[in-house]
Amino acid sequence: MARGKHIWKTAYLAVTSAVVAMSFVAATYAWFSSNSIVQTDYVTGRADTDTVELQVSSSGGGSFEAQERAPISQVNSTSAEQLLPVSTADLDSFVFSTGTVDNAAVSFVKVENERYYYHGRVYLRAVAEGHSENAKLRIYLDNAEESGGALFQNRKGYMANAARLGLKFDGGNRHILRVSEESNPDANRAFNTVLNGSKLGDDQVIDSSGDSLRAVGDPSESLAAYTVGAEGLTDNSVKPLFTMNLNQIYEVDIYFYMEGCDPDCSDVTQLDALDFHLSFYGILTEEAE
Repeated sequence: MARGKHIWKTAYLAVTSAVVAMSFVAATYAWFSSNSIVQTDYVTGRADTDTVELQVSSSGGGSFEAQERAPISQVNSTSAEQLLPVSTADLDSFVFSTGTVDNAAVSFVKVENERYYYHGRVYLRAVAEGHSENAKLRIYLDNAEESGGALFQNRKGYMANAARLGLKFDGGNRHILRVSEESNPDANRAFNTVLNGSKLGDDQVIDSSGDSLRAVGDPSESLAAYTVGAEGLTDNSVKPLFTMNLNQIYEVDIYFYMEGCDPDCSDVTQLDALDFHLSFYGILTEEAE
């Protein structure tokens, strides 16, 4: 996927015009910056036992076709090469900023038609025979080399520090995960989200699920909290994303977006790039959930 590049050419008739234009650029800091996402090209799966196969597919239902590496099917039509910052608390309702005052984003509306963020979908199935009726497969993220290595690669700049990965599983399980645990240098962080006259802090986002917008705590969690490596589950503090019944197809919705309320979502993320894939790891349990 080609990286998006933007070139602006403006002819100024007078010095005063240049000053106005520069002021406008400053006012678009963070919330109006476009960013280049990456290849969101495939998903893989593996299980901890030879008696279970964790299958992945780009399609579900009767057209489920197990593949070693299944392409992620994009659901919305937003270009994955040019994302604008949004904010969400639940992956259901997103908002974006429509205006600024004194270099702060102060006006927000709900996103329509899933604009400005990436939404993809894959399907999972755990195929097995000869296990008890209580048998389940607990699903984790997998960054083992045999599964493709680190989930996010090609980190050239600061975009990862403000990015979020959202996952929704059949049955209601959902997770908002931070791509990076690092922060941009202080000079490149911007606390410029103002809602109802109050400036949002480092760990707040905008909840638009009700009739009015409100600031709530950032629900995002670390990727590491749900990720296993080459040896599988060696740390009991790692949590499963989801628990699957055997021989049943599950839909997984994938979201990638820039959290506009995150102070790391500043102009330094413009034209940045990330490559990511998804790898899932299943651990068989025959205990009643």
